[in-house]
Amino acid sequence: MDYNLLGKNIAYARSKNHLTQEQLAERINVSAVFISQIETSVRKPSLETVYKISNALNTTIDTLIGNDSFQAKYDEISKLLRGKNEIELEFIIGILKEICSNIKNGKITRK
Repeated sequence: MDYNLLGKNIAYARSKNHLTQEQLAERINVSAVFISQIETSVRKPSLETVYKISNALNTTIDTLIGNDSFQAKYDEISKLLRGKNEIELEFIIGILKEICSNIKNGKITRK
């Protein structure tokens, strides 16, 4: 996990919610110093603490750890697959397996 990114995302979400470090700390029963240390990546919070922070900031853990772009991509794929019949899905899965195999074997590279 990129704790530097996590800290920056927490600070951003906190400011977006118009909260001080003290107010966020109060909401999750920790010290303001601890919040500051998380935001500056001096301390590494537990998963439970990240969960509490995400709830207090009305966001998701994925957003805080920087995985929200992955979720958007999965959502896009899911939309593309909606309404396809079984034969179409099997065909698409076959193509995806081939693409993944080629990526793994270095036959396809990202430009």
